[in-house]
Amino acid sequence: MPLVKIQPPVAFPLRRTGRRRLRASLVLVCLLVVPPAIPHLLALRMPAPPSRPADAIFVLSGGEGRIPAGYKVWASGGGKDLCILGAGKKVDPAHILPEAASLPVDALKHIRVEGWSENTLENAFSAKSIVEERGYSSVILVTSNYHVPRAYLAFRKVLPAGVVLSVRPVASDSGSRAGIAWRWARRHFLEGWKYWGYRILLRWE
Repeated sequence: MPLVKIQPPVAFPLRRTGRRRLRASLVLVCLLVVPPAIPHLLALRMPAPPSRPADAIFVLSGGEGRIPAGYKVWASGGGKDLCILGAGKKVDPAHILPEAASLPVDALKHIRVEGWSENTLENAFSAKSIVEERGYSSVILVTSNYHVPRAYLAFRKVLPAGVVLSVRPVASDSGSRAGIAWRWARRHFLEGWKYWGYRILLRWE
């Protein structure tokens, strides 16, 4: 009876290559997604506005719903002064804040519109000038929820160390569910990476 030669198991190099590509793809996705997610997770632990009124409320213009939200906090007694940063030069408060038109003169004195700053870092330096000029010791930062990590980082770094800084995030998504989901993911992804850029930049300030 002739001997039957047993063949060794056949290797599947293509299958192994596919697994390696899959692992490499997963690692790449993690490297792209995890770093920008970290700042937003840390933002969940940032200090909320105190129960007693702050000296000032700083609203960063340029985002949906920020100014009305800041005004609401101020009108409810959350802060003594309302400062809207980056609204543009020579802007009438009533133009960006219709409610201001019906306010008495004494109340209008507590609303300030600043127009020279054009980005988050400039907003922070503008706020520093106002804080030092008026002697504020506590401020509330009002900005979009996705913008909170980078804005808080800039303000905490630039403002004097003794100033108490808290945050009032503003939800800014509206429209269809698909549109909201896409904008949410895109904004958080970009802002997460911008945060790390600010970390590197502000380290040398």
